[in-house]
Amino acid sequence: MTESTHWTEVEFAELDLGDARLDSRAKKIMAQFSDRPSASIPKSCNGWGETLATYRFLENDAVEWRDIMEPHWAQTQQRM
Repeated sequence: MTESTHWTEVEFAELDLGDARLDSRAKKIMAQFSDRPSASIPKSCNGWGETLATYRFLENDAVEWRDIMEPHWAQTQQRM
């Protein structure tokens, strides 16, 4: 488990997008983004397949960015 994967599991432990597969994908994407925070989506992902999967996830009408960020905001408030 990488440091970013551990951070993601803690930071997004309360993530609930209504589907366990979406939760899992969101956590994987957040871990990839946190590994390379200034990189583009293709450079953050491990190959073209993951890049396409990330774009599909972000375009999913069932996924609202605020729902992804809510656990992160709650963790931030708890730390303050």
